[in-house]
Order: sequence, then structure tokens, then C-alpha cells
Amino acid sequence: MIFPAADIIAEAPRPTPLFSAAASTSDANVWTSINGWSVARVMTSIESEYAVAKAGAVVADLGPIARYAVRGEDAAAFLARVTTVPAQRLDPGDSARGLILDDRGGVIDLAEVSRLSSDLFLLTTPTAHARRMKIAARGMAAIADDITEQVAVLGVFGPEASEALSAAGLKMPGDVVAASGMVRGVETAARPIQFGALPGVELIFPKEEALTVWGRLLRRGKVTPIGLDALEILRLESGAPRPGVDFIAADRARPGGARTPYELGLAHLAPLDSGGFNGRRGLRRFALEPRRQLITLSIDDEVSMPGAAVFAQDKAVGRITSCAWSPAIKRVVAFADISASCTAADYEIAVSGPADVRVAARVFETAESALALDFQRSQSGATDFRL
Repeated sequence: MIFPAADIIAEAPRPTPLFSAAASTSDANVWTSINGWSVARVMTSIESEYAVAKAGAVVADLGPIARYAVRGEDAAAFLARVTTVPAQRLDPGDSARGLILDDRGGVIDLAEVSRLSSDLFLLTTPTAHARRMKIAARGMAAIADDITEQVAVLGVFGPEASEALSAAGLKMPGDVVAASGMVRGVETAARPIQFGALPGVELIFPKEEALTVWGRLLRRGKVTPIGLDALEILRLESGAPRPGVDFIAADRARPGGARTPYELGLAHLAPLDSGGFNGRRGLRRFALEPRRQLITLSIDDEVSMPGAAVFAQDKAVGRITSCAWSPAIKRVVAFADISASCTAADYEIAVSGPADVRVAARVFETAESALALDFQRSQSGATDFRL
């Protein structure tokens, strides 16, 4: 799951259940605030954390991300309405990604749904949506309980994540299914997740157990704590847009500023034939002629800045929304919000310094863009546009 944008103003961010454990292992002591919670940006160094994530196993505090336990006879129908995830098609143990849309098909947030039993689901979103959940549940036998403050959540990522969990005695029952249980009266869950191209597991457990689980992973699992800045590089390499950074939520955007799944390269997360999710009619009516597009670029430079102008054929077509140096490809990887009419493969990016200085950039294929392309090809001959 992707972290949303850092809080612009945070006078007194709250500590997550894992804050003291993370703080005790953080040499850098560099922090930010996400959804009002403290999050470490760097633990030791960005470079070393990134290297371990690519070759070994890292652990991250995922506590600031919103989570809901959704239960009831209509739980699956409720989730299929409030998100684009076809929850009724999920079997116990299955997980799927989707989006939350407004009535016109604008993207409000990302969403992940795991079915833990016949009538119990876990919904995860980068930001909280308490009022939206309450309104969507009207007239339905479904309850969405916000469990964010009741649990501790950590993610273990990397090619050796499974081995690290096994060494710590925390291996989940299956490698491809979610599982749930009760610990001290609190529902717990474990599920396989992907952070970019990295396999991993998310563990959700009572907050009272936070320090014990964290310590066991570090001592016996030999995992390395990772901060937000290293995770940001991995996110950019995977091509996953970040809410509040690469796009503004549709319910907060200025008029005309909302982005559709097509404009964000996420149409595969909102297929028109997947059910009756909120925003489907609007998406069908308004979104099939995108005005903007979010693309991933590799830039031939060591540094770039959000807001930098993007040029194609000597014409300004957009701007950089987020970027970071990638040790894997030895270039800056960046998201760019550009005109939908632009179909170039090669671009130029304005750099700070003398006027008209630019560096070369090209479209960078990511795991997310590959999924989008596969979806586009599968839909090219589709004729079913039923509402």
C-alpha cells in the first residue's frame, strides 16, 4: 500500500504503536507526518536501506495507513459499491487492488481489499474515509469499523521476506492467501502484498504486541528497518502514483482538476465490466476522452525537482510531480503529468540553472504500466459497455 502525501502542517503528530521501536533503531532521526502520525523518512541511510530491500528483507511501519474491518451479510456488496474491487468474486484468502471514485469517475483514493472469511473483509486506503464509509453503508447489512488506532501494522518486503518471517516464527499459513485470527480479543490479519516489484507480507496485530513483534523480526529475522525515502524510490520504480503527490483526490481537487483512472494509467483497476461501483456511470460518460496523462520517465540526470517543466518537440507539455534517483538504473525516475494528446517517447526536462538548459528523458516501463498496457490490449476488442 502506498503512503499518501506528507502532512503540510503537523504541529504534534501522534506516535504509532511502533514509533518507539522505530525511533530506537533510527540513526538518522529524520521524521515526517502522514495522516497525523509520525513516520521515519530515513533509518540509517537511503542507499543502504534501498540495497537491502532489493537483495534481502526490510521492515516498515505501515501504521499511518487507514484500515477498516468490514463485516456483515452485505459486506461484499458494500465494498463493491464503495470501491472498484469486485469483492463478491473474492474467495476467503483472496486480495485485490482497486480505487475509490467520485460520481463522475474521478479518483479519490487507492484501495486494497482482502477477504478474510465469508463475511469479514479488510479494507486498506492511504487516507481515512469515515464519512464516505458511513454514507455508503446506509441501507446495507454491513459495518465498516475503523481499526487504524487499535492495531499495529508492519510490512516485511524483499526477496528474503518469507525466510525472515519464518526465522522470526511469524510465517503466515499460506504464501498466497490472507489469514485472520484473534489475539487478546483483537482481530489480526496477515496477507501477501507487493511493494512495487518486491514481494512481501503485511502483518496486522494488537498494538500491545508491537514492540515484541518488531524486536523478534530484528533479532531473529535479521530484517533491516526502512524509511519513507527509500520506499519512495521503490514506489517510483514500480510506477505506482502517490495520492496527494502525483494527483489530488477528486473530492479535494479544484474544478476540472480531478483525474480519472485513464489519466492516471490505472484503468486496469476500474474496468467498466467489473460491477456497479460508485462512479462507473460517470466514468463511462466523462472519462473515455482523457485530457491529461500520468507517465513515468527516466531522466538523464542525477537530480531533478517536482514542478520541473516537461518538453516534447520543444513544446512545454507538462510537469514533474515526483522524482528520485534510482540506483538500479542510474538515472532519475519521475512521474510527469502531461497533456493526453502527447504521444512522444522522448522528452526533455528543464533543470535549474541557466535559462533553456534541459536534459533528455524517455518513457520508462514499470510494473504498473505493463499491467495497464495488458488491460488496454484485452479491452481493444471489447463491446460490452452496459451500465
